[in-house]
Amino acid sequence: MTEIEHLLTDTLTVLERELRQAQGEQAKTISRQEQELISHTQALHQIQNQTSNLRAKQRELTKQLQRLSELYTELEPLLIHLNVMLGEK
Repeated sequence: MTEIEHLLTDTLTVLERELRQAQGEQAKTISRQEQELISHTQALHQIQNQTSNLRAKQRELTKQLQRLSELYTELEPLLIHLNVMLGEK
């Protein structure tokens, strides 16, 4: 093997090693990012479920508040009348 061939072979060997090392590091990075993405996706689904549950609870509480408001509206005249009757005694 001539000196030039030897030099080219060594250079290609070094480049191949560096490329394999870079590919290995990139594969690790991609794997880590995939795991982070999976984790973020799970967290997002959990937040969406919590949001859905909170909205359902808010709707139920709104209905209860509306019922209480209606009850107050119905009872208010009776309470006023009762106070008037109690005040006359």
